[in-house]
This record gives sequence, C-alpha cells and structure tokens, in this order.
Amino acid sequence: MRRTRLTRGLVAVTASCALLAATCAGAQAAENSEEPLAAIQAGLSSLPRPYSEWDVTLTPKSDEPGALLLSYDSPALGLRSDNTIYLPARYRSSGVASPVLYFLHGTVVSPLDNPLLTPVTEQESLLGMVGAGGGNTQTKLQGFADQRDRADFVVVSPDTNSTDSWCETCLWIDGQRDVLPNLAPVTAETVPAETVLHQEVIPLVQEVLNVRTDRGGRGISGFSMGAVGALIQAFRHPDMFGYTAAISGPYDFVDDTFWRNWVDLVGYTRDQGYGLSLTGTFRWRNFNPADLVGNFAGSGSPLLISAGDVCAPPTDDAGAADCARYPAVRNPLASLIESQMRRNNDANIEAISNAGVQAKQVRYSGIHGAYNHRVYADVIVPDANNAFRTAPGTSEAFSYRTQDTEFGVWGYEVTTDRDRPAFLALEGARHDAAAFSVRGGGSVTVTTPGSFTPGERYRVRYSSTKGEVREDVVVADPGGRLRIGVDLDEAAYATAADALALFGKAPGFASVRTAPA
Repeated sequence: MRRTRLTRGLVAVTASCALLAATCAGAQAAENSEEPLAAIQAGLSSLPRPYSEWDVTLTPKSDEPGALLLSYDSPALGLRSDNTIYLPARYRSSGVASPVLYFLHGTVVSPLDNPLLTPVTEQESLLGMVGAGGGNTQTKLQGFADQRDRADFVVVSPDTNSTDSWCETCLWIDGQRDVLPNLAPVTAETVPAETVLHQEVIPLVQEVLNVRTDRGGRGISGFSMGAVGALIQAFRHPDMFGYTAAISGPYDFVDDTFWRNWVDLVGYTRDQGYGLSLTGTFRWRNFNPADLVGNFAGSGSPLLISAGDVCAPPTDDAGAADCARYPAVRNPLASLIESQMRRNNDANIEAISNAGVQAKQVRYSGIHGAYNHRVYADVIVPDANNAFRTAPGTSEAFSYRTQDTEFGVWGYEVTTDRDRPAFLALEGARHDAAAFSVRGGGSVTVTTPGSFTPGERYRVRYSSTKGEVREDVVVADPGGRLRIGVDLDEAAYATAADALALFGKAPGFASVRTAPA
C-alpha cells in the first residue's frame, strides 16, 4: 500500500515538474521572441536616410501569431506598404547575421480585390486566393510561422496588407507607360514592382534586421505569379540570389498557348504596359523565364520547381488530407490552373537542363495552393538551410541576355544606345574581365569589373566573326575598371546572318580581349 502511494506521489511530482518545465519553456520562448522585436524596434528611431523619412514600423502581426509586420511609406508607390517578417527561433539582433529568403505572392485580381466580395470569393479556393488581401492570404498558405524552429533564415514577404494589395498582376517587374489605358478596378495599376523590391524592401530589411547582405545568404521564392516572379528575378539577377524556389508557376508563358492566353485574359503584361499577344510578344520575352534561363547557368545557385498533381490520386496520407481539405471537384479553377502548371513544368524540365541549369523538380498531391505548406516544410526549409551554409560556386565565365538598355551583372555595367528593341547578350564573359563578347545592335559601352590595377594601361583587342578589327589602349579607372565601347552596327561587326536578313538587321558580334599594354 505504501509502495502504491509512493509511486503515485512520484508520478504526481514528475507530472508537476513536467508541467512546470513546459510552462517555463513556453514563457522562455515567448520572452526570447519578444527580445529581438524590442531590440529591432529600438533601432528604428535611429535609421539613416532615406529610411528615416519612410515612417518605418515593426509590430506583431495581428492575424498571424509568430509573424511581424514591417510597414513603411513607399516613395516608389506613393502609399503605405505592409510586409510580413518571420524571424527564425535562432535569430539574434547582433552577432552572426541570419540568411534571408524573400517570398513573392501570386495574382490578385483587381475587380475581386474588395473585402465586400469575400463571401463570394471564399466559395472557391482560387478565387479566395486572388480576392481581397490575396497577397496576405497566399503568404499564410506557406506555413512560414510554423517552421521558425527549423528554418535558419528570415522570411520576408512583400505586400501583405490583409485587405488590399498593391501588386495585383505586377509579375514583380517594373511597369511602363503604354497606349493601353488602365481602368481601375477593371484593370490593375501599373507599378514599379522590381524597383520596390530592389531599392526599398531588400535594402530596408538589410538596414532594420541583422541579415546577411551577400548573395550566398539571400534567396528568392514565390507562389503562382510569384513563382514566375522568383524565376524572373533569379534569371535577371543571378548575382543576387543564392537559392531560388518556384512553387506552382509556369516556366514559359510566351510559347505555351494556354499560358499566353491566360496572360492576356488576366492582363499581367497589359497592366504593366507591355501589351497583349495581339500586339506582339517580343517585349514579353524580356521577362519570360524560358527566354532568360541561360543567364542562370553557372551561377552555382540551387533551383527548385514544384507543382501539384490535382489529387489524381493522392500519393500519401498527408496528400490525402490536403485533398480532403481542398477537394478538386469543389475547386475547379484551382484544379485547372495547377494541372496546367504541372504540364508546363513537365514539358520544360529538359529544356532547363539543356540550358545548363540543374533544377530540382518535386510533385505533391493537391490543387493550387493546397500543398504549399508541405513543400516548404519538406523541401525548401532543409534545402535553403543547406544552400545558405554553402558558398555558391560560380563558373569561370557566364553569358547573359536582356532587352534592357542599361544593366549590371557580375560586376559588369553595360549601356546600349539603339533605335529598336532587341536583345543584347554578353557571352563568355569572364569574371576577371580578361575576355567577353557582345552580340546585338547599337552602340554598346561595357564597364568591366574592377579586376585591373588602377592607373595602369591595358591593350584591348576587338574581333568579329571574320577576325581582328582593331586595338585600343585603355587606362583602368580608380576602381580598377576598364570602360570599353563598341558599335555593333558597324559593318566590321556584321555576322553571316546579315546576308540572310530579309527585314531589319541581324545582330552584330564583337569579341573583346584585354591584356596589359
């Protein structure tokens, strides 16, 4: 009898200790989560310009435990911008900086971006995602807050106001003026989304938080339209991101008939000032991942592409649970879109490999948006953790193409003066600037990386497909850079294709080599 009482007493004491430990641990976790926030908030009052003029605030997010809301007055947008922050459990306000993963949300349909329509849009999962505050809704699908104990990185999601979105069909690119008018709310506003990302969100986060500022400590991801945006950003800026993940986004929206028509229907390129397919898709190609994938080759950065199987049939118990929660039959639009995402990705995975880019492709059970929390927890968290621990290796040389008349990549700065839209390509460009080629049209000025001795003279040799054209001597500037100019419209740089060109002019080609004079 005494033994039984003693046993019960020990059990009671053990249980009490366990409860006390759990309570203390929970209190300690809450205290730890508050400590970084308090330290960050204390630093907001001493932000340097221009951030001190943006009325920057950081507060707990009212609709999502474990998340923070970073808000500021955006100069580029002319409005207040809300951005969700997820700090990992191991985040510290000082000492070792944390990596950071930027997450781009998908489409928000302008006529549906109205809280009064929520009772209607919530009846179908795709409509619910693209309705009022869709950026916030889609971000919460990822389950970022649930993985803060496992993720070693900060997650930043731009444009997450709970009732309104400034990026509706923005593709996360900069819009431009066009002849087609925007008629809100039928069409979305033209916005400088890429400018906001690169000149506001990323530098502000780097100023406010203790995060890494190197490429190896910065990643980009996205869902749906945001997945396309993540690919666009990674392929346009391969020197900026050390990890890329595209969740349920089409890789090719120009040559794929379904997606070309979808872009017209929703109005992505129209709203951003790049026209409809009827007016020509050439300008679209400056942002189409399939046309830019070669830029990513040799970057050494991991790339993830994922899509769902529309529950046909669920492949495991977790997939079955997602399919029961979001049945394909009850959500026909979300099912259609996801099936087309998967078809597009499956059709292009070989082309991605042929371009010299190795992508990890994964498939999960579920319709559009249903499996996002699983691919984040199962794949992105461990893969991104590993990527951020490993310095990305780059090839000796790279190639890069764009229609932009001004661009910078891997330390090169390039400007082009031309009278017609066209791609310009840097080809075989060595990171040490010992050699590179340019292909395209117009007068091109290339400022090399700072690989040379300031004030020293260097011999620059220009060659065409037919042989050497000329030689210059260039003095390296104080930053060790050479400024090299070539007019690709000169007859000396004409290619054999010129003889076959029935309309216009074929791209010129110049090979440039540098050596001490």
